[in-house]
Amino acid sequence: MFDSGVGGLSVVKQLLGAFNSDIVYLGDTARLPYGTKSKDTVLKYSLQNAEFLSKFGVDAIVVACNTASSVAIDALRERFNLPVFGVIEPAARLAAGFKKVCVIGTTSTIQSNAYPKKIAKYSASCGVVQRPCPLFVPLVEEGWLDDEITYAVARRYLGDLNCEALILGCTHYPLLRGVIRDIMGDGVRLIDSGEALVEELKVRGLEGLFKGSGRLICYTTDSEEKFARLGSMFLGKQFNGVKLVDLG
Repeated sequence: MFDSGVGGLSVVKQLLGAFNSDIVYLGDTARLPYGTKSKDTVLKYSLQNAEFLSKFGVDAIVVACNTASSVAIDALRERFNLPVFGVIEPAARLAAGFKKVCVIGTTSTIQSNAYPKKIAKYSASCGVVQRPCPLFVPLVEEGWLDDEITYAVARRYLGDLNCEALILGCTHYPLLRGVIRDIMGDGVRLIDSGEALVEELKVRGLEGLFKGSGRLICYTTDSEEKFARLGSMFLGKQFNGVKLVDLG
């Protein structure tokens, strides 16, 4: 699995919980954010990341990055003789079962229209409203997961949204699930990437690809200490042994 940073560890947490997966994770923190880069650059980074991961003899590749998922999935499937999963399509497939859906994400993800395009592939009648929430990522990385400032920002972003389901279109956002739930109410289905991927794997009978012993190996392209500090929030536990790698 790769992401531009630590956010993809929210997907790791779901896979570990559902299948006890063995995962090699690469957080390309030296080159984040991907959302501000050109499509060609994101594609180049994604291919480099997958090339690094493929050396471990993995059974599948998960692109735990919304930007890379919207740009690089087809190229990765063409390049590597492996199943390749993104985080957009599973959530979009799940959301297509509702009539009114809201998507929140980073500015770049919202501007890409990746979610509405994928949802339309599965349902012509599903109405989609999008809302960029760029301050959520820095709030998560500050550790302000249940802070009055976070609630104020969430009310500003989400207070006027009306929908049956809300896609958490950034892998940081599941850490704000409690705040978002309080604002949106219990009647709105919150769809996060990791949960949607797990559900899709079960529906397609692909659990076998992900069952393991729960071993997690993490690589980062920048500070190991920062990765471990932030990553512990996403996994809900401390972990050691983050390794630094230079992708060249």
